[in-house]
Amino acid sequence: MKSILMTTVLILCSSVFAAEQPPMDAKMQAAMKKMMEAGTPGPEHKKLSEMAGNWNYTTKMWHKADATPEESTGTSTIKMVLGGRWMQQEFKGTAMGMPFEGMGFTGYNNVTKKYESIWLDTMSTGGMYGKGTMDVATNTLKDTSKYVCPMDGKERTARTEWKIVDNNNMSFTMFGKGMSGKEKEFKEMEIVYKRK
Repeated sequence: MKSILMTTVLILCSSVFAAEQPPMDAKMQAAMKKMMEAGTPGPEHKKLSEMAGNWNYTTKMWHKADATPEESTGTSTIKMVLGGRWMQQEFKGTAMGMPFEGMGFTGYNNVTKKYESIWLDTMSTGGMYGKGTMDVATNTLKDTSKYVCPMDGKERTARTEWKIVDNNNMSFTMFGKGMSGKEKEFKEMEIVYKRK
């Protein structure tokens, strides 16, 4: 009996609340439609979901174009979060002989028509923020990222390419201008992923 009474009260309150709300005009309806479209995952988000899973990786890092690369290994877990709107990557391994952890988020902004990313890790208290597009022909997410160099406090730009080779293999390559930010662009990092 109490549950029936409570349900009746809720229905009556909802009816009164709805009656007090003015109907949405055409302009508000159009705005609401745009908001819904902006927040709805689409084919670009589905493309990101292809990278979800557990991965082993090998990293090579170059401090100069002609230097011998430093190599390290680790694991990466990638999953879609926030209702399939963002791809989250957790990264664990070593870098420069020290334990290393990183976390990144990559999504597609339906409004700007750009892929957007943020990368955070244990080597910095700052983030790297990028925007880019997907080259469908080569299955490569091409991105331009900005970050502040801890060496001199100046903003730097890096160019990245994240390629889906097939269901079990990916690669991530970052190009930059070295620690000085003034060298001719060269490959600073390459990560090869293999699905576990």
